[in-house]
Amino acid sequence: MKYLLLYFLSSLALLSQETLLLNGPMLGYSDKREVVIWLQTGKPASVQIRFWPQGNQKASKLTAATFTTNEQDLTAHIMVENLEPGSKYGYDVVINNKTVFHSDTVFFQTQALWEWRTDAPDFKVAFGSCVYVNEPVYDRPGTPYGRDAIILESIADQKPDFMMWLGDNIYLREVDWNSKSGISHRYRHARGLTEFKRLFANMHNYAIWDDHDFGPNDSDRGFLFKNLTLEAFRNYWANPSYGRPETPGVFFQFRWSDVDFFMLDDRYYRSPNNLEDSPEKTQLGPAQMQWLKDALLFSKEQSKVSFRVIAIGGQVLNEANRFESFNMFSYERAELLNFIKKYRIPGVVFLTGDIHHSELIKKDDPNFYTLYEYTSSPLTSGLHADDGTANPQLVPNTKITNTQSFGMLRFSGKQGDRKMVMECLDPRGKKLWDFSINENDLKVKKK
Repeated sequence: MKYLLLYFLSSLALLSQETLLLNGPMLGYSDKREVVIWLQTGKPASVQIRFWPQGNQKASKLTAATFTTNEQDLTAHIMVENLEPGSKYGYDVVINNKTVFHSDTVFFQTQALWEWRTDAPDFKVAFGSCVYVNEPVYDRPGTPYGRDAIILESIADQKPDFMMWLGDNIYLREVDWNSKSGISHRYRHARGLTEFKRLFANMHNYAIWDDHDFGPNDSDRGFLFKNLTLEAFRNYWANPSYGRPETPGVFFQFRWSDVDFFMLDDRYYRSPNNLEDSPEKTQLGPAQMQWLKDALLFSKEQSKVSFRVIAIGGQVLNEANRFESFNMFSYERAELLNFIKKYRIPGVVFLTGDIHHSELIKKDDPNFYTLYEYTSSPLTSGLHADDGTANPQLVPNTKITNTQSFGMLRFSGKQGDRKMVMECLDPRGKKLWDFSINENDLKVKKK
């Protein structure tokens, strides 16, 4: 009886520690000397990361303690600093001085210090949009809108260096979006999905939002509680930054190897869709647009950058006024595209989501290079199948994908001859189509 009691008490103590880790860990951004790891506890606690060079656990170190609080919904962004570039590290999660997460198969990585030494490292990126996690008590009656989440396991199987979430990463319901507690519930519920665990723990994650994680369907700057959803977004994602001090939002920039990524906010400053189109009608807003222009010009001066990927929730290049494309804001869209052309910004490619089918389209210009846009949608949400009308902008030898899918980008090659391969994969990881672009294809044509 004594041993049974001891066993029961020790099991209870272990269970108490395990339930302290409510969600996560999730790898956030990665740079050459630091990474951030996100997690959420079940009650206020002290959290740390124990980390070590992969294969050498005896050399482990422990981060300083971070404390989760109710004010930040018990989430923590734990900075792991003073790392070596181009290295992989194993890690544990330590809560209240007890190890509550350990796996011999998970690791994080730092980016390589390759400049002035070697060609840029090859790497691969997964991306997608629209993740609906069913919760019947709060969902609309009828057929569940969320689908099988096996696609998240398939993304993890590809072992990308990082994942880009292009919006609608959760779906706020009518019961959620008008209260801080409702918004918190939706994030907690979605993060508890089992299929997220391996993907989050093993690869770095970067995110922007679209209407459903910003507010109601097709919502804009008039949404009353956008500051609450911005606060929640900052709590639940571990990006390198969020907007600018003087310009709130979720936009930011990061570089991986020799590619610059510009992540845009299409909601916080968005004019109502049904306003008459005019120079004042905006999707990005003047301050974010100026930030993007400045960032693109700065990137252009970086001679070793091969591609410049602009990611935004809704479509940019589609000439049809379908769904909520940038073409509904034609003056602002023209301002951006004309700027890219005027200043001969090379290597620009657009990544988008939202439309609940996937496609690769292009915009030809005889006086410039061809612009491409890869739209990947949805991951687990319902489909909005294309009506079958051939889009004249569709890239030959690709196809509209009327199934759940995710995208992959693979970057490789020698400096000056870098290649980006775009792939579309189905929920089981089967490749549906691919398309290759050389960096030299995305430079202004010489007359």
